[in-house]
Formats: sequence, structure tokens, C-alpha cells
Amino acid sequence: MNDLHDLLHDAVADVEPTDRLHELRARTADPARAAARPWWWAAGATVLATAAAVAVVAVVSDGSDAPGPAHHHHGMAMDPTTSTQLVAAYFIGDSPEGPRLFREFDRVESGNPLEVAQVALTSAAIDPDYRTAWPSGSIADTGFDGIGDDGQISVVLDRSSMLHRPEGLSRAEAELAIQQVVYTFQASMQTRAPVRFFYGMGEPADQVYGVSTPDPVEADPSALNPVSVSDPAEGNEYAGSMIARGRVQSTEELMDWAVLDGQTVVAQGNSTIDSGDGTFSPWSAEVDLSRLAPGRYTFIAAAGKVGRGSGPFTDTRTINVR
Repeated sequence: MNDLHDLLHDAVADVEPTDRLHELRARTADPARAAARPWWWAAGATVLATAAAVAVVAVVSDGSDAPGPAHHHHGMAMDPTTSTQLVAAYFIGDSPEGPRLFREFDRVESGNPLEVAQVALTSAAIDPDYRTAWPSGSIADTGFDGIGDDGQISVVLDRSSMLHRPEGLSRAEAELAIQQVVYTFQASMQTRAPVRFFYGMGEPADQVYGVSTPDPVEADPSALNPVSVSDPAEGNEYAGSMIARGRVQSTEELMDWAVLDGQTVVAQGNSTIDSGDGTFSPWSAEVDLSRLAPGRYTFIAAAGKVGRGSGPFTDTRTINVR
């Protein structure tokens, strides 16, 4: 199967409206994925710190990293004749400074953008590092009025589950859940339009999981993890090499990446950050996998956060090398 060369506009705060993410690959189904990732930085930081500070230039692949077949978000194989689309959904994950939002792309059956995003948001993430605060049925309906950024996204909630925080959901996660909705639906509509929450016909929702909500709610960039991996997708399969890419918020010129076998660094390098001015900027790297034995590995991208001493902030993907 050839690589997918799909284009998806990102009209959310971490990406400029004109940005396009190229060659987002279909993921392979792998029910035996590890449920957790190794914490590699302490062991690998010294190795990465001594790596040559050179720009990693993305090179056109020879096709050896072609992905496996596309699968539905819920793990069910789709009819190859079915029309599909990419959807970007935001999920909660952990960072050195508490929970943050991480973006995941998935290929699903085509449909109304808001309805497709709602299904993705209220389903389990493909990446086991991520979680959603929105179980099935918690969002009753969605809508969009207006044009572009001057419009308004409406989200109707199940009132019975909104007044109190569910057991196991921290206040920080409840606050982040609001932004999870904002970013996911803004991405689906390719707009920065604010979101208004409702309990029913015209009744504004003044609380979401017990947290007071402004009306409307704007996107908050501080909710986003400073490092994101757009490609590879979780569970992708490669041979020879792969192109990794994503977004990073950093004032540095380089961002570290590594491939791990368990907790052992088996490949590492640097990627140039396009701007390094503290805004979210694209990064990309060609990753040589030719010396690795077939098996499962972890790809990790790591960087510090603008103006803060903590870190590194990371995003990871499980990959399969054949």
C-alpha cells in the first residue's frame, strides 16, 4: 500500500491556518500495544546532549516505510470502497507540569465534521498514553452558526453528568476537558470560533464537570502540550526509514528525538525548529531504522517549554519495524 498523502488544514491556536500536515499515514491495528511507555530521558539525556547539533533534513522516502491498512477509530476494518476522512481529536495526557492536551489524527468514515469529531472525542484514543474526559453520551448534540472565525460552535451537554466531577477526574483535568472540546471542534470546522455550552434548548451551561464556564469559551494555548508528534501515528509499521514530524513550542533551534528499545536508546538525533521564537512551529526528521531488528519500538520527541525550567516535555509513539 502506498503512503497516504492527505492534506488537513489546522485552524487551531497551535497551528497557523495555512499550515498543512503532509503524508499522515494510516495506522495498523495492533491490539497488543503496550499500555505504558518507558521514561527514557534520565538515561538518554546524556547521550542526546552529546549528539552533533546539526539540522535533520527531511528526505523523500523510497517507499520502504509504507504503512499498513487503514482502520476505523474503533478498531473495526473499513470497507475499502468507503469514503474516509482524517479527523484531529485532542486528548488528555500527562506532562512534567500536570495534564495537557495532545493531538491525535485518525482516519474515519466521512460524515458531518462536527459529528465525526464528536465520535472521536467520546471514544478511546488510539494512543494508550492519552485519555478522554468525555464518555459516550456526555455530548448530546453539536452545531455551528456563522462564517469562519466569526461563527460560533454550540455543544449541547447531558446535564445530569455535568454538575459534578466524575470520580477519578481531577479539577485540573475537568478544566482541561473544556479545552478538549474547544480544540477538537475548532479543528473539525477549521476555525477559531469560540464554543458555547448548553444543557438543552437555549439554556447556557454554567458548569462543566462542576467547573464554571465562561460564555463563550475561547481556545487557551496553555492547555496544549508544548511538543506534539503528528507522524508517525500510533502503531505504524516501517522498514528502512520513516519521516517524523509534528509541532513544538520552543525558543531553541533544535529539538531532540530518539528511538527506544525498552529503555535503551537505539537511535537519536536533532530536528531543526522552523522559527524557535516561542510560538508553535513545525519540526520534521528522517529517522533511519535500517539497523534495527524487527520489533516494537518507541519514538519520542522531547523539548523544554518556553520560559520555564521544567521539562523535558515529550510526546511518544509506538512503531513497528519490519
